[in-house]
Amino acid sequence: MGARDPIPDPSCVLVWRPDGFPAADGPVHRPSVCCLRSTTAGTRAVVYRAGADRGIAGVLDFLTDAEPGDGRAWTGRGVLHLLDPFVPRADLLADEHLRPVFVHIQGRRTLPAPAARRLRDLLPPLPPPG
Repeated sequence: MGARDPIPDPSCVLVWRPDGFPAADGPVHRPSVCCLRSTTAGTRAVVYRAGADRGIAGVLDFLTDAEPGDGRAWTGRGVLHLLDPFVPRADLLADEHLRPVFVHIQGRRTLPAPAARRLRDLLPPLPPPG
């Protein structure tokens, strides 16, 4: 956590295709989101949009712990906060702490602490998880 406690630093990155983002003005409850096995209720993830407008387009707050899904995937329930404007890939690659995370991003992954703190500084104010 950082200076704006009790808002947690993001701890992981989820990568979604552009069609995974709903058209909405407010927070969107997601009943099933693919996540890391280590995800617990209260985990905050940044959601990276793949495709033409690449960058961080949302923040997802998990409301439940990860549970085994179909096959080998883990899922959790959460609330998606869409970012407008989003954080473009060029801005992520220009930052010394974020470049190693996003230069070859292909799937979900954890965030090193310096990258998590830097992302927290870049994100707009959001409500606490839950």
